[in-house]
Amino acid sequence: MTETLTAPPAVIDYQAVAIGNIRMMLSLRGLKQSDLAAYMGKHRQNLNRMINTGAQWSFNDMCRAAQFFGVSIDTLMRPDLTQSELKGNGGLPVVNVDDFRLRGGAWKTPAMVLAA
Repeated sequence: MTETLTAPPAVIDYQAVAIGNIRMMLSLRGLKQSDLAAYMGKHRQNLNRMINTGAQWSFNDMCRAAQFFGVSIDTLMRPDLTQSELKGNGGLPVVNVDDFRLRGGAWKTPAMVLAA
C-alpha cells in the first residue's frame, strides 16, 4: 500500500508580517518611527532596532503598536493586508467638504449633514 506524503503547511512569521504592516501604516499615514516610539514609551533608536533587525517584540509592544494605529492585533498580523484596505473607502481619497468649500471650490453651501 502506498502512502502519499503531503508537505507541512508553510509557517507564517507573524512578527515579520506585523513589522511589514507597521512600515506600511507609517508610510501611508505620513508618520515617523519616532511618533510610534513616543507612543510606545521607547527611544526612537530602540524601536528602529526592533523594526530593522528582527528583534523579538513583546506582546505588549504589538498591542501598543496596534493601538497607535487604531487597528486590532489581528489586522496588524494579517499577511494579506493591503494599502487600499488601510486607506478605507476601497482606496478612494476622502474629501473634507469644509476644507474644499473654504478654498473656493464648487461647494458654496454649508457642509452637508449626513443622517444615519
